[in-house]
Amino acid sequence: MILGHLGLALGARAVDREAPLAWLVAASVAPDVLDVGLAAGGVCNAAGVYTHSLLAIAATSAVLGAGAAWQTRSGRTALVVAALVVSHLLADYLTGLKALWIGGPVIGLDLYRWPWADFAVEAPIIAGGWWAARRWGNLPRWLNARAALVVLLAGQLTADALQKADAIRRPSACAKSDLLKRAGRLL
Repeated sequence: MILGHLGLALGARAVDREAPLAWLVAASVAPDVLDVGLAAGGVCNAAGVYTHSLLAIAATSAVLGAGAAWQTRSGRTALVVAALVVSHLLADYLTGLKALWIGGPVIGLDLYRWPWADFAVEAPIIAGGWWAARRWGNLPRWLNARAALVVLLAGQLTADALQKADAIRRPSACAKSDLLKRAGRLL
């Protein structure tokens, strides 16, 4: 999932109107941020085993939930933040392939193979989250505007188009040579 994670964060804002939007967004994308960090550090994270496996999601969920509880003093916000981390993995099972545990099976529908199908799944999540947050979520004015929804959907469409063109892929220290080959094709 690409921008659909942000749609989930916006939908969570409708559940907990007092939750800081920064916590919700951070929780919704945390496994991918960790993925990028590992790739930048040269750590091979094949199939997201260190960031998207069941154990990794449980640990990330616990750490971010505890951090949100400490910073906001709200048990409700802590639970919503922890649930968003878990929702990240569930959403990624739709669009990608993820390892359940180290050495375990890699599962998922891998909708990235069909960008039109990925967009068909992610666009309603983005729109639904934005609509719910707009209606019940006490959003900042700039995010409440219809233009924000248009930008989010256009961003998703662009990401799917680039995915189809093989111009972007998940970062992986396991495939540095493959990444260099792809970069050579783009130049």
